[in-house]
Amino acid sequence: MKKAGFQSIFIIFCVIGLLVSGCSKTSNQPAEGPEDVVKKFYAYIKEGGPTTLGEAYKLCSTKHYVQPEDRFRDTVSKFSKDMKVNVLGSKIMKDKAVVKIECKVPSVFGGDFVQESDINLDLDEKTNSWKIDFTGETLTSEQGSGVSKTVPGDN
Repeated sequence: MKKAGFQSIFIIFCVIGLLVSGCSKTSNQPAEGPEDVVKKFYAYIKEGGPTTLGEAYKLCSTKHYVQPEDRFRDTVSKFSKDMKVNVLGSKIMKDKAVVKIECKVPSVFGGDFVQESDINLDLDEKTNSWKIDFTGETLTSEQGSGVSKTVPGDN
């Protein structure tokens, strides 16, 4: 009888262990977090060139709108090569994420032009990876244009 009781308890603990490990919060999380995707995206854009811009394009969400790649390349080719992007923080809400960034661009008046923005990302269920909402289709009314403040800075 004790052997049967021990086996029952052992089986119950094994089942509980499997349920907990299978239902854990991180079990289906993408390998790369939203902050890493944003850093990689801006690194590709800064580097430029057809290959890296193609890689940056692949990091864009197609959930709400598919922007033609040539239009994407034209848009990002106008970004300053001197732009520095720093990630300030992020927040994940189920299948959406918001990454707050700070962009610094040298100003013609001296110092840096500094701008903070929120970058929205969608979780692509097919690839289980974060994708950037490059066209701003998921902006909320609270985010407005995505710009939280613009201030002149110093070097």
